[in-house]
Amino acid sequence: MQRFIKIRLLRDLDLLEERFRVDKELWLEPGDCPVTFRPAADLLETKSGLTLRLDAAGISPADLSISISGQELIVKGRRRAFRPEGPARFLRHEIVHGDFERRFRIPIPVDPEQVEARYADGILEVWLPRLAPAARQIRVRDLDHE
Repeated sequence: MQRFIKIRLLRDLDLLEERFRVDKELWLEPGDCPVTFRPAADLLETKSGLTLRLDAAGISPADLSISISGQELIVKGRRRAFRPEGPARFLRHEIVHGDFERRFRIPIPVDPEQVEARYADGILEVWLPRLAPAARQIRVRDLDHE
């Protein structure tokens, strides 16, 4: 029950933040303040590693940057604003644009050299394979002859 309350509280805070952002855009002229947003993401753990799926609809793959720093996966990007051709005014302006940065704690050892990313149908998918345990020789000590 506590978990449900926490999830609902986090969702409500996200909705409140989004509502404030949308309302703020109505008060200010376009370009008065930088708009940032937080694309939704799923992080899955499997036997072979982790998969991050991030909602990147409307974001060009060229505007995405992925890095690993310590035990953290960092995804940065930019959704460019839509500029209508000719004179026009928005009657409703809900599609968020601007820069974003998402950070995800990596809960398992992964092989940073084997990380792969792909973009399809507006979803960025990052695969982080588990780090294979290193093979190691174990020396047998001969206690009779030491």
